[in-house]
Amino acid sequence: MSEWLRLFVLTVTVEVPLAIALAPQAFKRRIALDALLANLMTHPAAWFVIGHGMLGWWPTECAVTIAEAFVFRAVTGLTWPRATVLAVAANGVTAALSFAV
Repeated sequence: MSEWLRLFVLTVTVEVPLAIALAPQAFKRRIALDALLANLMTHPAAWFVIGHGMLGWWPTECAVTIAEAFVFRAVTGLTWPRATVLAVAANGVTAALSFAV
């Protein structure tokens, strides 16, 4: 398994259940798919940007968090505060895990 795929699987294994747990009851089914799709959008982009030295880890992680918050607001329909908290929580956990793996 490639390094990218291994880390992507770890990311969605952590972030999707966390998003479901933090989402309001009415959004739980929707957030599962949207969190997966948001990660399919942001993870390859982050991997490319960091891998090619275009941005450092911290600015890339911030950009990913903003992009995923936008997905949770625009696609899922969460309020901005809830979308932001969800994106920060999910990405914060996986960002912390990135130092452990």
